[in-house]
Amino acid sequence: MTFSYPNLVVMAARGRNSFIPAQLLALESHANLTVHTVPGRLTHEEMVGLCASAEIIGFTRRATIDFNAKLIDALPNLRAVAVYATGYDWIDTAKLEQRGIKLTLLPDYSTQTVAEHSFGMMLSMSRRLHLSERVARGDLPVGVSLRGFELHGKTLGIIGFGRIGKAAAHLARAFGMKILAHDHTPMSSENGVVLVDLPRLLAASDIVLLTCSLKRGTPPLIGNTTLSAMKPGALLVNPSRSALVDNDAVVQAIANGCIRGYAVDDTVFGAAQLAQIEHGRILQSAHTAWYSDEAIARGTQAWVDNLADLAQEYCVHRKSMGKVMST
Repeated sequence: MTFSYPNLVVMAARGRNSFIPAQLLALESHANLTVHTVPGRLTHEEMVGLCASAEIIGFTRRATIDFNAKLIDALPNLRAVAVYATGYDWIDTAKLEQRGIKLTLLPDYSTQTVAEHSFGMMLSMSRRLHLSERVARGDLPVGVSLRGFELHGKTLGIIGFGRIGKAAAHLARAFGMKILAHDHTPMSSENGVVLVDLPRLLAASDIVLLTCSLKRGTPPLIGNTTLSAMKPGALLVNPSRSALVDNDAVVQAIANGCIRGYAVDDTVFGAAQLAQIEHGRILQSAHTAWYSDEAIARGTQAWVDNLADLAQEYCVHRKSMGKVMST
């Protein structure tokens, strides 16, 4: 049996320029590497065309936001996938398992960046910074209220107490906030954090922060029932997946004065929805919570490490299979 390196196809926003020479060398040492420049979303056909012969592929959510069963089945040679992302709700993991295709993620590259962005959204909403800038530019009349409130002494309720939730709690302590936390799995206690059930968290929190994951195919976590259970005048802040929240329900809750406002790290509200409520009650940050110099550097290196490890595992497996067949 003749040994050959695996075909590795990587799709990155700037192609080979997304990597430093040492990173490209690490990949080329264990694989037949092809790097495609993919600055935006690919169609099903385009992605299949780029990856048809690949045994290992690496891509970001720029390439696709739905790595589904149909796409996976169209790649018969695929043995492993390395994605530049932390969440995996957009990936059909059941299909990958059925095919025996290994999946690697980046669970920690953007933890600090997302936690800091969460507080950026909180501060923008609490001090109305996004409105202040528009008033200063003349986009909004001077009569728009810019009166804010302090975070100090307020209660922050964190739903999803994993890496990002814990990093956010660390920042909240520096602001002098009281901290509640809830998670669907058993949690270890943290200094200054009170672990509670979801109803208590919703009823007691001045700000509810979503740092939880989204399971593929599940309904929104936050809808009419949970919004009505929140403390009157509370803020909802979502640096995670926008699909965790029912957008129509949150607009109605703001319009009815049930909650103060909603900040989401995505662009999901149209002009018609925003016209139903007062300026500034919704803040959209265009999915940039992960986007910092440090996170990109950490993430790219971790992505390369994952791709190189997958290629090495493939090589070891192929060599061992060759020995078995030769005997």
